[in-house]
Amino acid sequence: MEKAKKMPIGMKDLFYATLLEDPKGGLTTYATPKSLAGAVTGNLNPNGSMTPFFSDDGPTVVVTSQGLLELELGIDALEKEVAAEIFGWRIDANGVLIEGDSANQPYIALGWRSETTDGGYKYVWLYKGKIQPPSEEYQTKGESVEIKSGSLNASFIKRDSDGEKKVSVHSNDEDVKPTVLVDWFKKVYEPDQDIPAA
Repeated sequence: MEKAKKMPIGMKDLFYATLLEDPKGGLTTYATPKSLAGAVTGNLNPNGSMTPFFSDDGPTVVVTSQGLLELELGIDALEKEVAAEIFGWRIDANGVLIEGDSANQPYIALGWRSETTDGGYKYVWLYKGKIQPPSEEYQTKGESVEIKSGSLNASFIKRDSDGEKKVSVHSNDEDVKPTVLVDWFKKVYEPDQDIPAA
């Protein structure tokens, strides 16, 4: 029987976790994941490159390289507590959000899941990145009201500890342990021992 195609048809459960430690050759640790915002859209660009080498009048070798992972994210709205944490800002004693420079902005992991055409979900974590403060758009009300959604741009790099940048899994994959999916948003997933490719 032909396997059902796993094409994305949705995006939900957008979470972030502050990166606490990422020592080279050591163990990366994160805070407990928290909800970021309602997900609207997501566009992930790996920015890789392919460079051919030519000899004997033709291409004989292709060298690939991985670039910066860039994410364009559409959301509903950020709560001020979330904005303060992911941008390194602060909230004063009167509950006012104070936007300063980015010197204190932490690295974060970002995760979500996407429903697919086979009835399952693809689960994703991006391991180490920063989000730019969002642009803000306002418009006066007319005869009809237009709701403005938010937009975020983020860049992700490899971890110092192990060089990893991203992990993903599909809920309908036969070799996935149920606990992996149950715990996906309770803590940032850490890779288990790899299974050699056949």
